[in-house]
Amino acid sequence: MEHSALHGLLLTGLILALSGPLAVLWLFLPAWRSLKAGPGGDRIKEALITRAARWVTIGAGMSAFATVCDIFVGVAEIQGQTVFGGVDMGDVFRFMTETTVGHLTLLRIAFLLFTLAAAALRPAWKWWLVAGLATAAIFVTSLVSHAAAQPDHRAPAIAFQFIHIAAAAAWIGVLLHLHASRKVLLASSDSAEVRFIAEVVRRFSPVALLATSLLALTGVISAIRFIGDFGALATSAYGLTLLVKLVLLMPVVTAGFINFRFVRPALAQAARRASDAGVVVRRFVRTLELEVIAGVLLLIVAGVLGSVSPPGSDGTLRLTPAQVRVFPIPHLPTTAISNPADDPQSPIITEEDMRYSEFTHNWSGVMVILLGLGWLGMSLGGRVGVWAGRIFPFFLVLFGCFVAVLANPELWWLRQISPMQALRDPIIVEHQMGALMVFVLAWLAWRDRKNPESLRPLGYPLPIIMIIGSLLLLGHAHSALSVPDDLTNLINVQHAVFGAFGLFAGTSRLLLLRGLIPNTPARFVWPAFVVGLGVFMAFFYRELV
Repeated sequence: MEHSALHGLLLTGLILALSGPLAVLWLFLPAWRSLKAGPGGDRIKEALITRAARWVTIGAGMSAFATVCDIFVGVAEIQGQTVFGGVDMGDVFRFMTETTVGHLTLLRIAFLLFTLAAAALRPAWKWWLVAGLATAAIFVTSLVSHAAAQPDHRAPAIAFQFIHIAAAAAWIGVLLHLHASRKVLLASSDSAEVRFIAEVVRRFSPVALLATSLLALTGVISAIRFIGDFGALATSAYGLTLLVKLVLLMPVVTAGFINFRFVRPALAQAARRASDAGVVVRRFVRTLELEVIAGVLLLIVAGVLGSVSPPGSDGTLRLTPAQVRVFPIPHLPTTAISNPADDPQSPIITEEDMRYSEFTHNWSGVMVILLGLGWLGMSLGGRVGVWAGRIFPFFLVLFGCFVAVLANPELWWLRQISPMQALRDPIIVEHQMGALMVFVLAWLAWRDRKNPESLRPLGYPLPIIMIIGSLLLLGHAHSALSVPDDLTNLINVQHAVFGAFGLFAGTSRLLLLRGLIPNTPARFVWPAFVVGLGVFMAFFYRELV
């Protein structure tokens, strides 16, 4: 789980670091030279370049930090525990000095730190240095990816991986830098400034087209290589995470098409008629925000995907035929369980263990259904919404207690393990983090009456918590020596479905709050995803096959 989160952070930082010099060298400086726009163009050019340097520093620092943290997380995972339970520093030192992955990790950290330092230089040639260092960091990252782990044709696989990340930097990364400068863009009123923006957008269009083409080509080639066949898309955690990535690509492409087809020509016209400039620039920034929100989530999911093992040609990391047959068949929530106090704590998972896990997941799903229906009532307003707003804070407290206590009775109820032992167990940590998120939602719900009606329920914290929790579910690593591989695959596939429903719910809620999608359908859509998550948990989740 921690490894997946850090991998998403690492990839996003790498793309920010490379896209800064790409934006400056391919867009900002050429646009300024071609227009010779005068003082207005000089001001906006300098502002954009200054912000690009700032975000390159942030991106390189974020990626270096994630890489360092990932060293300790990776060593802890090798030891079969979480980083919260402590890590043997001797093992960390041996990993860094005696393994190829450790050597490449140190090299990546060095390139990122040099990138950070180069971004602080003053001469204009620094951007070529930053571009070279960030490119080197991405190349080293490709050497420790799924592509480098292939048994054959490794060199072309690494090349495709490198091109894929570089193309993402040239497209989504540049969009991130433009969005980071939105205040500068919105403040542009001088005709020279508007002409500069129009020229930047005009120059970016062919770059974006080339980048998306390369992304599509390398993505398809890598998917065919890693997935094996289309059936694995729906029967492996890797395939489902890839599908989520493709769905997130749709709003990015849609917003990009709107900018290319409508906003770009309007900006060119506004550059000649300053009276329309403010409206057109605001429209450009709005569609840019939609691209960036979906694009950032796309990058993070791509990072998570890099930490999920692909099914491969042998199909070992996908559902078995028996699991595929029962997977779409609904069943009533499990009620026949044994008393957890009677469990002798066998190191091997038993049928009763699996039945108890089904019980906790199924009845958590029932609670999620009720939660989604309550949020739907609040979203629609009226008397039902008022009562739902009064009841659901208490309901969230009960839900959090159910997850915290019953998901791991050996911790809070039976007291068979200590808190320190629990911190070493990745499965317990994941469950307790989920319970903590529910308690945070309960606290926010208690304060929800202070929020304007347009922000209820829970304002921006709700979609943010939903998105973070769902990304962790996509990178869910439910594996242990006592759990057979086929059961591990089944659990991971089902948690990937949980993550997909939650991510789509949180994203649509966030876009609704930002006013980037139509209000009427979105008020139904995001609670419907929550209800869909609950239905899957309550009536489809299973471990006994």
